[in-house]
Amino acid sequence: MISKIRDAIREAIEKTYGEIQYPDIDISVAPEGLGDFSTTLPFRLAKILHKPPIKIGEEIIKNISSKYISDASVAKPGYININVSSKIYEELLKNLSVEKEKYFQADKKGKKVQLEFVSANPTGPLHVGNGRGGVIGDVLGNLLKLKGYDVQKEYYVNDAGSKMNAFTDSILHYYLKLCGIETKFPEDGYKGEYIKDIAEDIYAKFGDRYAKNTAHDREEVKELGKDMMIWKIKSSLARFGVMFDNWFYESSLYKSGEVEKTIKIFKESGYTYEKDGALWFKSTLFGDDKDRVLVRRTGEPTYTLVDAAYHMNKWNRGFKKVIDIWGADHFGHIVPMKALMQGMGLPDDFLDVIIYQIVHLYENGQEIMMSKHTGTFITLDELIEEVGKDAARFFFMLKSADTHLNFDMDLAKKESMDNPVYYVQYTYARMKNILRKAQNINYDNFNASLLNTKEEKNILNAMLTIKEKLYGIGDTYEVHKLPFLSIDFSKKINSFYQKHKVIGSKYEKERIILVNGIVIALSMLMDLMGIEKKEKM
Repeated sequence: MISKIRDAIREAIEKTYGEIQYPDIDISVAPEGLGDFSTTLPFRLAKILHKPPIKIGEEIIKNISSKYISDASVAKPGYININVSSKIYEELLKNLSVEKEKYFQADKKGKKVQLEFVSANPTGPLHVGNGRGGVIGDVLGNLLKLKGYDVQKEYYVNDAGSKMNAFTDSILHYYLKLCGIETKFPEDGYKGEYIKDIAEDIYAKFGDRYAKNTAHDREEVKELGKDMMIWKIKSSLARFGVMFDNWFYESSLYKSGEVEKTIKIFKESGYTYEKDGALWFKSTLFGDDKDRVLVRRTGEPTYTLVDAAYHMNKWNRGFKKVIDIWGADHFGHIVPMKALMQGMGLPDDFLDVIIYQIVHLYENGQEIMMSKHTGTFITLDELIEEVGKDAARFFFMLKSADTHLNFDMDLAKKESMDNPVYYVQYTYARMKNILRKAQNINYDNFNASLLNTKEEKNILNAMLTIKEKLYGIGDTYEVHKLPFLSIDFSKKINSFYQKHKVIGSKYEKERIILVNGIVIALSMLMDLMGIEKKEKM
């Protein structure tokens, strides 16, 4: 609906100045008392037209003519302020009633976009940091689907390499002990209780079948342990409300020969050389601070090469945009990874990387450093058990991904309006309660001009901008703006609720229609965030 205001300004510009090049027309809710919406366009046109912004604004508003705009004015030093007509509110509320959440859905773009996130090694349970990456990827995927992209959410399973060997050795240490065989615990082994649990499960099912510890035995134990760990990871993610469309295994890149094919691509590119028996990639040609080894002198591929093979696989699957979401410890991989993409001839804009920072958990004003149960890191399951799925997801989004997050567990557990996720859920329940009491929703002779109090106008203007704001969040990947959009919208709703009666009021019909639109818009915001919509609280 905002585009209708933008179209009216565009027509006024063309009528006033003819066919000129001008920047995008920004539209935002105007400060209180200055109209419904405003634009700063005259300031940017001043450089093109060589006129003062206030003069440009005055010239443009003379030619604004639209059934959606009741009047326009110019404020110093050059803002155009606009009051909209009730016609635009009427169309908004009717469209919401007919289309429901589909009102916010963009047309299909046909562009395949892949988000790869979490992707924790299958050597241990998910921790709270994985949870932050999980919700960023999940919500961003929802936003990009809303924008019309063909989105796939993928988990990359690192099931090859030295970490999986250490994982296997750790399981075997405890498994062999159950078989009556003492071994030295591996230096780089995993010591969590979950390793003992896996060993015990294997022994309970297979007895001493793997006691000889042959190469074949080790491979089977590794696969059994990996499968158990992935099952635990999937269970944790399901509790967290994160579901993946695809689970991609690193080991498949070796089995399919794609690692070898990628070596060939690099060799044919002319960007490789041999030194000290190893194969190197000239990544410094693409802005990296040093060249990177692709194949070690032993003939073993490096993680760098395998990562390149994985991303070439994504390209070959038809993805035109790939978004990787990594923890802060992977920051140094961004430039080398982009260099690899260019070295393989992939488009410069093929890969985007989002880095998210560390999560600090606080309880009773003190930072929690270790799990009460394991004495090591806090697992995602423990956090969900403590504060619930909805609070965990919402609180993970309350800071920009590139900012450290202090997670207040005491606030997250509060069932009060101080808790932002409770506040949004309670607001939704309040509005649903009104609709339950309403006899019906009748749009015959609906008069949107009767929704003219400050509180009603604030809600309507916010609803007009939600769709465009969501698309903007999808463009910039700033998912932290979504909970604040929901909180701000809920504040406007509660301000209306506290001051105005709906059922039994003089404007009952119009206000019930407004509440219906509120419920649809707030429902959509909560669905995007993966937050439960509670009918009663």
